[in-house]
Amino acid sequence: ILKINSARPAIASPVSATARQVQQGVSNIGFQRGNQGEGLVVIDLLGSNTPVDVQQQGSKIVVRTMGNKIPTHLARRLNTNDFATPVASIDAYNDKGNGVITIQSAGSYEYMAYQAENKLTISLKRPEEKSPLKAKSQTYTGNKISLDFQDIEVRRVLQLLADFTNINMVAADTVQGNITLRLKDVPWDQALDIVLKTKNLDKRRNGNVIWIAPVAELIKAEEEEAKAIAQSVKLAPIQSEYIKLSYAKAADILKLIEDSRDGKAGASNRTANSDSLALESLLSPRGSAVADVRTNTLIVNDTAQNIDKIRKMVDLLDVSVKQVMIEARIVRASTDFTKEMGVKWGILSQGITRNNDLLVGGSDTTLWNLREPKKDSETGGWKYEIERPDNLNVDLGAVTPGASRIAFGLISLSDFMLDLELSAVQADGFGEVISTPKVMTADKQPAKIESGTKIPYASSTGGGANAVPKTEFIDATLSLDVTPSITPDGKVMMKLNIAKDAPGAPTPTGQLTISKNSIDTNVLVDNGETVVLGGIFEQENLSSQIKVPFLGDLPYVGRLFRRDLKTDNKRELLIFVTPRIVNDTLTRNH
Repeated sequence: ILKINSARPAIASPVSATARQVQQGVSNIGFQRGNQGEGLVVIDLLGSNTPVDVQQQGSKIVVRTMGNKIPTHLARRLNTNDFATPVASIDAYNDKGNGVITIQSAGSYEYMAYQAENKLTISLKRPEEKSPLKAKSQTYTGNKISLDFQDIEVRRVLQLLADFTNINMVAADTVQGNITLRLKDVPWDQALDIVLKTKNLDKRRNGNVIWIAPVAELIKAEEEEAKAIAQSVKLAPIQSEYIKLSYAKAADILKLIEDSRDGKAGASNRTANSDSLALESLLSPRGSAVADVRTNTLIVNDTAQNIDKIRKMVDLLDVSVKQVMIEARIVRASTDFTKEMGVKWGILSQGITRNNDLLVGGSDTTLWNLREPKKDSETGGWKYEIERPDNLNVDLGAVTPGASRIAFGLISLSDFMLDLELSAVQADGFGEVISTPKVMTADKQPAKIESGTKIPYASSTGGGANAVPKTEFIDATLSLDVTPSITPDGKVMMKLNIAKDAPGAPTPTGQLTISKNSIDTNVLVDNGETVVLGGIFEQENLSSQIKVPFLGDLPYVGRLFRRDLKTDNKRELLIFVTPRIVNDTLTRNH
């Protein structure tokens, strides 16, 4: 840290004490929050030669105006906690003929004190964290310097800064005047900006040289330079250049060049090929460009300077696009359980000792057949045409195909028959279907893969007698539709539509049904990482009982008058996706 102090000997002067007090002292004490959260205590002095002493005492900054009291209306406390800065409060009071301003901090802090003319500023900010992000956000990074001058020439201050930094500084002849400043532990580049801002100056840096001049003079010089460049472009000879492109399309690059000439590329909402940058005009008013589609070559006629700009742009845009392999996995698992128990039984009786006054059967049809037997022409006897299940009194057997059955029959007295059938079935099933569609596409380019069948079905156009039958098709396919986008940090953003359709059970009228499973989403995934996009879980628990009223509820024997069915089915669908960025070297080798 360089500390430079300019102390001038006291010179006897006939100025009265009253006049001295008017020229020295404090006229106002203010506070404001800075752009980066720092607390700025601004003290307005009556004169730039007001002696001020700034000291750090632990958690406080103490400012003393030596030999000058603070006016009564300024001697008070300012509470600044609500501003969320390192400054907690400001106390102004007088002590033994000196004005004292105490700045109380809130927590750890770093401070700077600098004075320009009649304004003394004390800045308190929180310590910077040692992180790359914080380092990028710092505005001033120069070595710290302390300066304390009264009425010194501006050119002399610039010379001191140039010697301190070993940077070449060129000051225009119009840089004149004197300045009073007091800076303590301030980065040199910030000190330079304070001096320039105070005297309405500005700087332009080129390498290790800084040019300093009044703002108006710099603006005028830049305008003249721009006019000179424009004039040189008008007089420059026209050249022809053939630029052959490897990956980009010449027509797309040509459109980008034409848009830049028309001023479209500079609009904030304009992009070329969805991802171009805003550009200044790439062609001069005398320049032209055409694209040869057959050879994918760009032909440019313009000055050497503009051709060079176009070639630099082509070098940036004519690059190979990364590719992404997207693998989806669709898993559909099912578990089925069915248990069913039933009973059938029936009684036939023609009456005791063939007395037709009492007939017993399962339906009125059975009774009629018992009452009206038919003569058997072969045997000469009587026969009854009894049809099942008309003869059953209870028809509640298991209906599931493949059920186990056992039957009992009892025939006595040749006029009475009792038959009984018990049936039961239990079925368990487990299934898993895995579908794995894969597709590879370039970055930000859509791709689709589809596999399946087209199922025909009959329909008609028109109505009534004018109906014309026709055959239409419905798709039952597995498809993967994806648009990947590779982020700068190597992740993959994907817009996905995955569908798995399959023929379903037909309706009672014979119409086709399609079982659809699909997902439409946007997801961000690390390269090579597998992520679950979604899932559907279905569970069906069904218990049913069909019985004869009252009789089916009887203990023990009620089992003969009912059928029980229990079903437990589970369906689960899971969809996974894995993106992999394809190595460019492997792509070329294969």
